[in-house]
Amino acid sequence: MTTYTALKSDINDFMEDDGSDFTAATDKFIDIAELKLSRDLAVPAFRKRQTSSLTQSDPFLTLPSDLITLEYLQTVSSNVRTNLLLKSDEFMQEYWPNRTSTGTPRYYDDDTIYVAPTPSANTSVEISYRRRLPALTESNTANWLTSNAYDALLYACLIEASVYNRNDKTLGYYTQLYQKAVQDVN
Repeated sequence: MTTYTALKSDINDFMEDDGSDFTAATDKFIDIAELKLSRDLAVPAFRKRQTSSLTQSDPFLTLPSDLITLEYLQTVSSNVRTNLLLKSDEFMQEYWPNRTSTGTPRYYDDDTIYVAPTPSANTSVEISYRRRLPALTESNTANWLTSNAYDALLYACLIEASVYNRNDKTLGYYTQLYQKAVQDVN
């Protein structure tokens, strides 16, 4: 298992850049790389389910703070789950123009998790989504990526470092290695 400190050192070593500006930017490389991997890796570590509730007369649901992309939203009543259908904002506005009118939610818009009809009662929901892992930091020195996909994490960081250094040659090289590593993990 590799750690946050070792990753920062590897980025500097691979890029052969130990300048203070570059070193100060490595946390940004890691942050962008983690976000990229949370979208590109199709592994269970990034999937999360949680329950929440819609409040009567409120058409909005608060999004989880670690949400990257929503997979589905279901209402839950007496252990029966019903999928809400994803629709565009334009559809939602046309279908349910008066948000003060209430009914049983059938649709949602994933930009803000706006449901229509507006709930006529408090309604339990289950959300399935792709999440962002806890970020690597000085105090959180390891996560799933450092233990299971270090090569993909390193190459994603090196892509960002190559962009930072405006080095097209290493950018292409690390992009190929990244794509292969992601494919291997998936």
